[in-house]
Amino acid sequence: MVSQSKVRIMIVGCGGISFMHVNNLIKLSNAEIVGLCDVNPGNIRRLKDHFPILEKVREHSDYRKMYDSTEADAVLVLTPHTLHFNQAMDALNKGMHVLIEKPMTTRVEHAKKLVEKASKEKRVLMVSYQRHYEPPFRFVKARIESGSIGEVQFVTSLLTQEWMRLTRGTWRQDPELSGGGELMDSGSHIVDFILWSTGLKPSEVFAQVDYRGCKVDINTSLTVRFSNGALASVSIVGDAPCFEEYHAIYGTRGAVFYDNGRIRLLDAEGSFSTIPLKMPFEPSNPDRNFVMSILGLEKPESPGECGLRVIELTEAALESARRGEKVSLGE
Repeated sequence: MVSQSKVRIMIVGCGGISFMHVNNLIKLSNAEIVGLCDVNPGNIRRLKDHFPILEKVREHSDYRKMYDSTEADAVLVLTPHTLHFNQAMDALNKGMHVLIEKPMTTRVEHAKKLVEKASKEKRVLMVSYQRHYEPPFRFVKARIESGSIGEVQFVTSLLTQEWMRLTRGTWRQDPELSGGGELMDSGSHIVDFILWSTGLKPSEVFAQVDYRGCKVDINTSLTVRFSNGALASVSIVGDAPCFEEYHAIYGTRGAVFYDNGRIRLLDAEGSFSTIPLKMPFEPSNPDRNFVMSILGLEKPESPGECGLRVIELTEAALESARRGEKVSLGE
């Protein structure tokens, strides 16, 4: 918790994704942006032009100098993936709370260190997994947790998008900065949703990847076995002409389907029903939950432990693809 009524927040990384976070934060009366950092001053200029309320916020090109010179309670880390660990750990070492864009880190050992450090220092550590806050996905999770579909026995998930074309020439296709391709990037949301909604623990994974002539993975196919014996088939397609997201979770007494925002249910007798678009959940977002968690008014809905679980499976999947054989988690 913080002593004052407003949480003072610094932002490291002012690229495209920062616009979403700033838009969320400026709507909160109990949050204040007190520092902006980016190695490209043009990114900060564009952000300020879009949000005039930020005009007087101090600018920095070195996040360490910003940490040292700015009185703040929290940091948003919105930089390329491989930079997350050092920027987040340095913030925790300064006693600050941290919200990190996905993936939390690109290495399991780094994720473990962040989770351990945040726990030791009693600081909020979160990952910006938006599906934890969106009503359709929350409905699916609640349906599974209620036991109405029985024990989960099979999951199939599909994500397609124009990722390869839209990220060509950017840091996302530079493995030194991204740590991986579509699976590490947008695919992180899909892996997170499966683990978060079902509560299942992966025990082994077999994966195949297609680089499509790029330096990072573009298309990925995963087969996952969980500790309860359940299976998952996950397809991440980064070379597609459109965005699609589909999930089917089959249990011993029914199933729940997410199809591009539409929810359908299947009962044990084989009857389908469609859930109205208005869900019994209020929409929220990671930034609001982050601020409220720091103030002690809410619990983190996408804590660092979620980021750790995701990179554990992702790292094992990429190792499986490299070796051409299944990999047990924990190897």
